[in-house]
Amino acid sequence: MSIALGDIIAVGQLAFALYRQCYLVARGAPQDFQSLLADLTTLSSSIQLLQDEVKNESSVLVRSGEDRLRMMQVMIKRVEATLLELDKFATKYAKLLDTSRSKTRKVWDRIKWSSELADIDDLRNKVRPFVSLMLCIASDHLRI
Repeated sequence: MSIALGDIIAVGQLAFALYRQCYLVARGAPQDFQSLLADLTTLSSSIQLLQDEVKNESSVLVRSGEDRLRMMQVMIKRVEATLLELDKFATKYAKLLDTSRSKTRKVWDRIKWSSELADIDDLRNKVRPFVSLMLCIASDHLRI
């Protein structure tokens, strides 16, 4: 069994696209959202390292056996599901960037944004374990 490199690349692209989208909205956003943005930065970089690891046939991950590769495939699918959930949230608030919206509407959008801090915190709590796991994989990669 091998990890589907295409899956990892797709998840990496999604993480980076979300980072870019969230970065644009982050100015003036609550601190929790700013923390989520930092986690996305780390996750995106870590997924890039994982891509490099999977491409290298002599890497620790590739040589670690079927069970670890299967576990990694499941983890990538979970990362993707979480990022897709975050994408829905980010898309919802992308309208904050719409310059054609009235000032009153923008203020209302920001109030709604602030009222959903629990949702932002929930998403951040879903992303963080993946960030930690990816950092562990990256540290194994750097020790080789």
